[in-house]
Amino acid sequence: MLDPKAAVEAALFVSSKPLSLEEIARGLHIPEEEVHRALEEIARELEAPDRGLELFQERGGYLLRVKEELVEAVRPFSPEGEIPEPVLRTLALIAYRGPIRQADVVRIRGQRAYAHIRELIQRGFVKARPHGNTKVLEVTKDFLEYFGLSSPQDFRSSWKTRR
Repeated sequence: MLDPKAAVEAALFVSSKPLSLEEIARGLHIPEEEVHRALEEIARELEAPDRGLELFQERGGYLLRVKEELVEAVRPFSPEGEIPEPVLRTLALIAYRGPIRQADVVRIRGQRAYAHIRELIQRGFVKARPHGNTKVLEVTKDFLEYFGLSSPQDFRSSWKTRR
C-alpha cells in the first residue's frame, strides 16, 4: 500500500506542470480527502527554513518549486541552464509586448534577435505563428510556469511596479 504523503510528494516532484487535487487522487488511486491532507502536511513541512522547496498553488493545481531565495544559487544546476542576458532581454520584450510581430522584435533588438527567438522557441518559452511575411510571437505556458506566473499580464504588472 502506498503512503499517501510520499506518493503525492513524488507525483508533484516528477510532474512538469501543476497537478490538481483531482488529478493526483485519480492518478494515484487515493481518495481526495487523503490527497488534501497529504498536501497540507507537505506544505507545512516545507515551510521549515532548512527546506529548499515549497508547495505552490497555481491555476488550480499544485507544484513543487525551489524557494525564491534559493533560485539564483541553484540556477547553474537547472536543466535549461542559464539564459544569456541578451536572450533574456528579447524574452522580456516578447513577454511585455506580446503578442508581437517578429519583425518588430528584430527592429527593436537587432538582427541577433532571430537567433534569440530560435533559442527561446527551442527552450519552449516562446511560440511563433505565421502572420503574412513575418511571425507573431508570444510566451508559452512553459514560460509562465518557469517564472511562476499565471498569465502574461502578471509579467506586465510586475514590470510596471518595479519601474
